[in-house]
Order: sequence, then structure tokens, then C-alpha cells
Amino acid sequence: MPKSQRLWSHTYAYLLDQIHSMKAGENQLEPEEELTRKLGVSRSTVREATQALLQEGYLTRRHGKGNFAHPSVSQLRYRMDLTSDFSKLLDTGDGPVVCQTLRSGYVPCREVMRRRFPVPCTTVYELDWLYSVGERPMLFCRTSIPEEMLQRQPEPLSTDDSLFPWIRTYCGRDFAYYATHLGCRCEEDACRALQLPSGTALFNWQEVFYDLSDVPVAFCDIFFHPEHVDLTMVLRP
Repeated sequence: MPKSQRLWSHTYAYLLDQIHSMKAGENQLEPEEELTRKLGVSRSTVREATQALLQEGYLTRRHGKGNFAHPSVSQLRYRMDLTSDFSKLLDTGDGPVVCQTLRSGYVPCREVMRRRFPVPCTTVYELDWLYSVGERPMLFCRTSIPEEMLQRQPEPLSTDDSLFPWIRTYCGRDFAYYATHLGCRCEEDACRALQLPSGTALFNWQEVFYDLSDVPVAFCDIFFHPEHVDLTMVLRP
């Protein structure tokens, strides 16, 4: 790791640790000049680290007053606004995150995808997979890719795979964004995978992946265990 990156990581970690230990009402961060002297780094390094923490919601900057830390934010887990990578979302130190393929193959396009996906499709390559943390099932996902989007025969997700690179590998597309829709519904396959009673209503996250040309490439139907995953977000007023 380059020296500049090491200094940035050290500064970021120090500031985040300081935020963790603060209390409400006693949460003003030290001035940049003082942090520069204390940590032995440049002012630009301190500024870059605080800017990252500002973007992640751990700090609020007020002109003429300084930076104010939010220790309550540092206690939040499963933050949807920080990452779209489920392996990172679920990695909270409670145990190893494991991705397991449950089923894969070509099937007719399901009605739920027809209603959401902007382009008509008939046959899709469908992959059901489960994320667990230790022995606890956390997240069930059904990924569907229109047959015509595939450049070669897909292989199931491995334990170390994440979804974006996996789809990119088999579709050969450069992804730009995904559109997310939130809801709640029952899905029996998800209930079985998450070891929940039949008919359980689950928090549902549906995604349509778009490439640089704004072409829809894949659809994901995702369900979260209602007791194991408490999804959070930090939003600015």
C-alpha cells in the first residue's frame, strides 16, 4: 500500500474511533490544524479523511463552527446507503459471510419480473442464492438474466463472488447503476431458504441493473430475514 494511502487509512481509522467514543452534546471534532499536528500528517490527508466521513454520514460540517460527529450513526448496522454489495452489508463482525447457490438454470420469465423489467423477455437464466452469517440465514436472492443478454454459459456464484462482477462476467456489460424498488410480500422459496414459516411476509428489495447504454440487463428479487437483518439508512434533511 502506498505511503499516502496508509496515512489516509490511519487518519480515517483514528477519526472513526474518536467518533465511536463521543457522547451526544460533546461531539465536536478537533480542528484540522490540531489533527494535523497530533497525527503527523498533512492537512490535505486530514481533509480527505473528514470528507469521506462526511459523505458516509458520520460527520456534519457547519461553516464557521467546525465538524460535528454523530456517534449514533456509528452504531447503525446493515446500512443500505453505504454499499450495494451484500457481502459487505452483512459483514458486521458477527461471523463469516457465506454465499451459497441453491438452484440455477433456464426457466420462463416469472410474472414478478415481467411487471418490473422494462423490456419483454421470455426465457431467463435464473439463480437462487442464500447469504448466511455463521449459521444464520440472512438474505435470499433470485437473479434473473434474459437469455439473449448472456455471452456464455454462467456458472453458479462461488463463496467469494459478489453479484455485480458475476453478472458482468457473463453478460460482458459495463454497469452504470441499478434502480431499486422496496416493498413487502411473501415468497415461499425465500421462506424455505430463510427457515421461516410458510406465508411469512418479508421485506422485498427489487433491482433492475442498467448498463452504460441505459439498457436493462438483469433483475434481482431479494428478501431479508426479518429477525436477523435490520436494514438502516442515513439521510440528510
